[in-house]
Amino acid sequence: MFKIGDFSKLGQVSVRMLRHYDKLGLLTPGHIDKWTGYRYYTIEQLARLNRIVALNGLGLTLQQIADLLGDRNDLPVEQLRGMLILRQAAIAQELEEKQWQLAGVAARLQQIEQEAQPSPYEIVVKSVAPLAVASVRQMVPTMNEVGYYCQTLYEQLYARLRVRGIAPLEPEVTLYHNTEYRETDIDMEVALPVASTNTSTNTSTNTGATQDDTFVLRELPECPLTAALIYEGTFNDVTPAILALMTWIGRCQHTVIGPLRELHLSGPAYLNHQTAGTVVLELQAPIQKLAYP
Repeated sequence: MFKIGDFSKLGQVSVRMLRHYDKLGLLTPGHIDKWTGYRYYTIEQLARLNRIVALNGLGLTLQQIADLLGDRNDLPVEQLRGMLILRQAAIAQELEEKQWQLAGVAARLQQIEQEAQPSPYEIVVKSVAPLAVASVRQMVPTMNEVGYYCQTLYEQLYARLRVRGIAPLEPEVTLYHNTEYRETDIDMEVALPVASTNTSTNTSTNTGATQDDTFVLRELPECPLTAALIYEGTFNDVTPAILALMTWIGRCQHTVIGPLRELHLSGPAYLNHQTAGTVVLELQAPIQKLAYP
């Protein structure tokens, strides 16, 4: 048998943690001297210790490990597999959220660095004519799922147009309808221009002539005053361009009065289920002059 200090060295786990495991019933000493209170462990317990440390390193809590192991050294394979699959999904979600946070911080830093410099973007104000489109609109749960939903919705939209024998035109248009910045419940619509004859039977409403579940044939309204810029880069790096556009609108004493439009000038955003690399986008925001009391 090994004293707790010696067992600590063998297992590369602190004495404090071994005592904690004992308290939780995860790894009790093989023997406790009733006179001195010294804890002794057996070499056979090293395998259980290693299993505890490994599972904890995967992100399972000590309570989960205790429930999983019980009094056994061997693990029920199906139960372990299920827990690890759930943990794998949770880690992937955490990584994606951190990547979005990292991209957001980078965008803000870039904005700060450019505040004392001329904007790298040329922003123009123009009138945007009405546009007949076929579209699919859906609420996206979180900001970091926008890419996945965008791809899925465009694939659905192209498929629905093929079924109806409607030829899509260019460019793709993604619209963001939230009236304020949100990181959850993003109201997103993906649209493809179509011949105006597809919506001409009912142009008096914003819902369009034909509707099937989330699929709609409608006319995007005219935007007499629209701030716009051209962006070239990847979708992951577009945030600074959006911030630049919004900052410019604010400095010009205007406010945004409709959904932000993202036009994919360089072609489809997704080809063969893959995100396009370098893209050319036009970002459009309908605006009006701030009204002061």
